[in-house]
Amino acid sequence: MTPAELSARFRLYIDEPDQTFVSDANVESFMDEGYREFRNLVCDIDPQIYDVSQAITLTGANDFDLATGTPSFLGESPTATAGRLVRINAFNRVNGSGEVLERFQGVSSARSTDVTGSSYALVGTKLVFSRPLTGTYNLHYVPEVSITWTGDAPSTYVDDLVVFHDLIPLLAYRQYAIIDGAESEPILRQTGIRLEQFKEYLQARSADGCDYVDLVAWYGN
Repeated sequence: MTPAELSARFRLYIDEPDQTFVSDANVESFMDEGYREFRNLVCDIDPQIYDVSQAITLTGANDFDLATGTPSFLGESPTATAGRLVRINAFNRVNGSGEVLERFQGVSSARSTDVTGSSYALVGTKLVFSRPLTGTYNLHYVPEVSITWTGDAPSTYVDDLVVFHDLIPLLAYRQYAIIDGAESEPILRQTGIRLEQFKEYLQARSADGCDYVDLVAWYGN
């Protein structure tokens, strides 16, 4: 389904077929929230689905500021190719061919890097390393995305999870229902069914997902 088709379905759910009471700008906002939640659900189980990588070069660096470094991943105008960073997946040292020479472990604090070899911690906007680093490194991360849902029949690519894109307007509806003060039981019931199916699908895709997903407060009706 295209973004236009998904936003049209959202309008059907809220029973507002035109802009008389709910503008396209409102629809954009609710659909953005729905898709943001959709991507967060995916990343709780298998963030590799949205993984991108960006090379950075370091010279004797004890840390790297994601907001002011070259390239930047945070701040007002990130310069990384895929845009703003939402979640870090991996940090690796690579050779000129992009082959991984060393994998770094993400830890919870700068103090933890003192006792964990080949590690990094995200402290504020900085990646703090367990030792000074020199060379080329790939930062794997989940980027923020921007999709136009309304207007002149947008047909932008959303992502490859096409068979579950009906969840996006369903999740957007849950956001709308908070504002509207009324809920449709059939729509919320369908949302719960599709979330359960989505969870099972993502677990089947990800060999590692089943090891930890049950510990995640992943979804709710």
